[in-house]
Amino acid sequence: MKTNKILYCLSVLALSATASLAACSSNPTPESHTGGTHEPTRVEKVVREAETMSREELFKKAAEELGTKTFNWYATSSRGGKVKDKFVAELNKVRPAGAEEIKVDQINYQTTVDGKIYTFLNAEIESGKAVTSGALLQDGYQLQTKGIEKGYVNYIPKEWSDQAGVNKQRDANPFSLQFQFKTWMYNNHNKDMVIDNVWDFAKEGLTIDTMDPTNENVNMDWLIQLTSDENCALLKSAFEHASNSSGLTAEALKPYESYGEGRKYAFLFIERFIKNASFYADDGKALDTFKASPGHAAWIVYSKIQNVEESEQVTKKDIVIAALGKEHSDGKNPTLAMQGFGGFMYKHYLMLMPESPLPWTTCAFINFLSTTEVGYSKWAGDVGDYPTFGESINQDRSMNGHGSVDESGKWVVDPTKPNEFPCLNDPSSNWWIDTAHSTVETPSYISTYYNTVAAFIMQQIAAKK
Repeated sequence: MKTNKILYCLSVLALSATASLAACSSNPTPESHTGGTHEPTRVEKVVREAETMSREELFKKAAEELGTKTFNWYATSSRGGKVKDKFVAELNKVRPAGAEEIKVDQINYQTTVDGKIYTFLNAEIESGKAVTSGALLQDGYQLQTKGIEKGYVNYIPKEWSDQAGVNKQRDANPFSLQFQFKTWMYNNHNKDMVIDNVWDFAKEGLTIDTMDPTNENVNMDWLIQLTSDENCALLKSAFEHASNSSGLTAEALKPYESYGEGRKYAFLFIERFIKNASFYADDGKALDTFKASPGHAAWIVYSKIQNVEESEQVTKKDIVIAALGKEHSDGKNPTLAMQGFGGFMYKHYLMLMPESPLPWTTCAFINFLSTTEVGYSKWAGDVGDYPTFGESINQDRSMNGHGSVDESGKWVVDPTKPNEFPCLNDPSSNWWIDTAHSTVETPSYISTYYNTVAAFIMQQIAAKK
């Protein structure tokens, strides 16, 4: 990003940066998914009824509603569109007697990036001509400020609500399909790196390959989320732990004391992360440098490392996921190898548009993607993707590093074979959150503190130029 753009953004954000962060206060509680006490809209009435229905009852209503019409859906991920034929097959099983067969091409699944999707959807809402029925979204800040506050409607499938182990407080409102995961890693090709504390990434001279938070909203959201109560406490504890080899002392915290006794740790960490970061336009480009650079660290999407092709110079054997450590062998029984937080769980959200033309069909599609094995199948194979519904619809990736290459050059997982790539042995989301203390995206928190923390982030990035 050019310096003049940074300075412009900095000046705008600075106008809003007067909100005090002098103490770590409680995180805001999300509003009711029906939008408070106002008279329910047509779509909200459908949602309230749909939330009491079984999947079969809901699919019958959807098949009747859809008929020969076109269902329009917008998304930041193309994967849901790859199972639309399976969704149509389920609707056809319960369509009304004598009704025409529902065709796959009646499901119009379109994709775009998170920087454009809210602009598109909200322009449609403002036009008063409802075409899109629902959406798969990401970026908690934009969802809160441009979606929820615009009237997007939340639907929680009955099967999801009834499922043992789901976290309703964290994942129901806004309704979350899944977690995607960014995590710490390092290239230990020379076998001389020791990283066992998150503050080690703040050490002078370390290079962290990652995306520029001014170009990628997920990284911006993560840095803002670091200032929450829970993350302040984790950073403080890790800073004071004997494993912290960053070289930073209490003196380094003094410039940030005005942000509060807890938050000073978050602001110091943000400053050091940005100082050490080497920014790229996307995670794929960051990975290209990281995988070929012994001694580098990276903060990228976990699933990206699956794309590393083996060669004499580059191998996944050199990649260490910091929280899992060098000797990691089994994702079912991992040992935590790092103090602090293991990564950032950001989410894909599923929402109805305020004037959804086909609300029953939208609820059915959300139900299908989020609570069925076939609906979630296109995400289930990747390390670092975790359904909020639980492991019953996910694939077991705990031994993905065990196996061999077949005749076509494809990696074939086989738990009975040696552990070639420890970095691919993926634990469950519960381990990452409960044991590795990974940060979880909370849209309401991020939107509350966005301007203040983003202004600080922009200042640090401008200082790099």
